[in-house]
Amino acid sequence: MRAMSLFPAILSFFLLSQAGAVTRIAFLETVNSRGERVEYEPGARFSHTAIQFDELGDQWLNAYPGEGVAIISEERLKQHGMITEIIEIPQELFLSQVSPYLGLPFDFWYSWDGDAIYCTELIGKLLNVPTHPMIFNKKVWPKNYWDLDGTPGLSPDSLYRWALQQ
Repeated sequence: MRAMSLFPAILSFFLLSQAGAVTRIAFLETVNSRGERVEYEPGARFSHTAIQFDELGDQWLNAYPGEGVAIISEERLKQHGMITEIIEIPQELFLSQVSPYLGLPFDFWYSWDGDAIYCTELIGKLLNVPTHPMIFNKKVWPKNYWDLDGTPGLSPDSLYRWALQQ
């Protein structure tokens, strides 16, 4: 009988703790040696993204060239650019959802398919964000990337617009 009276309290605690779960997306900007913002797509503000959720504590899930998919400190993340926005969304993630991606190499061809993954692709797949036709800034990207224009993917700025609507 006593165990039955604890059930409502346990259920309330569980529901309240779940309601407070939040996922954070960091949006980073990069500047060149002249102090100008680097625009990887024409007019873009952001160059990189990372994601954080309750089970990670103060660590960030990140996909970056030379590192692949890894859990890193905020100090390490700041070495990849300036964190200029963090958006919280009411979608909970768990390490079990992330584990298939950990250790994958960085995708230098920005393909939505395959065994490599880039920063916004990782976040997009974890959060079910729709893809958009990508546009590569010809002033920044080498010529061999220009043929990727229009292929499905997700840029940091596209992810930012999606996150603002959540």
